[in-house]
Amino acid sequence: MTQKTTRRDALKTAGAVTSAAGLTALAGCSAILGGGGGGGSGSITVGSKQFTEQEVLGYLAVEALKANTDVDVNDKVGLGGSVTNFEALKSGQTDMYWEYTGTAWATLPPKHSKVITDPEKIQQKVESEFESEHDITLLDRAPFNNTYVLCVRKQWAEDTGVTSISDYATYLQDGNTDHTLVMDAEFQEREDGWPGLIEHYDFADAAKQLNVKNVSPALGYQIVGEKEAAVTMGFNTNPKILKFDLQSLEDDKGFFPVYNPAPMVRQPALEENPSIEEPLNEVANALSTDTIRSLNRKVSIDKKDARTVAKNFLESEGLV
Repeated sequence: MTQKTTRRDALKTAGAVTSAAGLTALAGCSAILGGGGGGGSGSITVGSKQFTEQEVLGYLAVEALKANTDVDVNDKVGLGGSVTNFEALKSGQTDMYWEYTGTAWATLPPKHSKVITDPEKIQQKVESEFESEHDITLLDRAPFNNTYVLCVRKQWAEDTGVTSISDYATYLQDGNTDHTLVMDAEFQEREDGWPGLIEHYDFADAAKQLNVKNVSPALGYQIVGEKEAAVTMGFNTNPKILKFDLQSLEDDKGFFPVYNPAPMVRQPALEENPSIEEPLNEVANALSTDTIRSLNRKVSIDKKDARTVAKNFLESEGLV
């Protein structure tokens, strides 16, 4: 979190315990600030994107707020993509959704092309910009990072000693190029994908000797798990990493952008309902990579209901 004094900091300092009169005054200020969307004071509308992990995150927020605050919680989980959720937040149709720091930095206005791989630094920059330009803030980011990864079978990693991308670069440079690597065509072309990675880790020449095949990201995990290839590109929180007993190689030289999710909240909504901050932060801090992979697996592979999975997790962690 940033160290600067924000309106959120001022609110917390001036009155963690807010009187009824104070709430009325804040509600009046909200109207001037353009807030009050999603139901106004005493009401929070939670949005999310339309894929498994985001639905899980959305329902974690919904259930945590219902159990730990007196606000009315409106459910718009599965609203749409990044832009749809951001526009709904800006316009006051929703009051919060989980956004990934890397996505906010690179995709949402003002947009930046420079890659930041330090989780704290990127959150500070996004939070500062969004507070000043959009009247939107970020709460605590979750520890897990849903970024690109290279995945291998655990047994292959044991046999070769390759556990990081630096190890893989050395392995290839030593002449071990007689294996197959699978990736999708987009990753193979993107500068923040394969071309940038092999330059960053200095194994571009050795990479030319690899047998590279294009497959969809969803199939890559299975292909490697069934020993039809040695390495696949993937996403760090995909539950198929667990299903096919894979492990992600450590990005030890920090090439890939970071994608830590954090509750992105309209500042007027937060000021009207300061009680929402603590439970949302508690949820965020409970979400490790292994945890979110497990929750994603229950929904996308075991076909369990996302809201039920979220609620059961909160209960098991004592968060509701």
